[in-house]
Amino acid sequence: MKIRLGVVGDIHGNYRGLKQAVREMGRIETLLFTGDGYREISRLQDETDIDIDFRIEGVVGNCDFCSLFPTEQILCFGRYRVLLTHGHLYGVKSDLTRLGMVGREQKADLVVFGHTHEALCDDWYEVKLFNPGSLSAERSYRGPSYGIIEISDAGINPVINRL
Repeated sequence: MKIRLGVVGDIHGNYRGLKQAVREMGRIETLLFTGDGYREISRLQDETDIDIDFRIEGVVGNCDFCSLFPTEQILCFGRYRVLLTHGHLYGVKSDLTRLGMVGREQKADLVVFGHTHEALCDDWYEVKLFNPGSLSAERSYRGPSYGIIEISDAGINPVINRL
């Protein structure tokens, strides 16, 4: 088993950056969206100059209005459980403890979140926490970024990429 996921979030109007990130990702099976950019994600589905042959799973962020995505969801990839959330409901800008605890309660192997605009890949006890950062250059002091997650029988390997 080998599954390749793309991860974006906190787009905040940077549609050009979203398209560039999707092009750079190469072949992915699913694009995970951590919220704050629903309008841009919706536009992506109608794009004709890039190949959109993957499914999109997303959650609503605190700046998404009229979003059709849920506030969070559990996704299964092979034997691994992934909790996808924006993170604002768990106070992630000040502390990741609540987020990690929810991940454990949900029996998630990986929690993918956004909201802080800071890329992060860290282990919280037996739960891996992953934030792809922000695609919006104005809101990320390290520059825009996105994530790639490779899942195989050997485990979960998340990587942060800069645009």
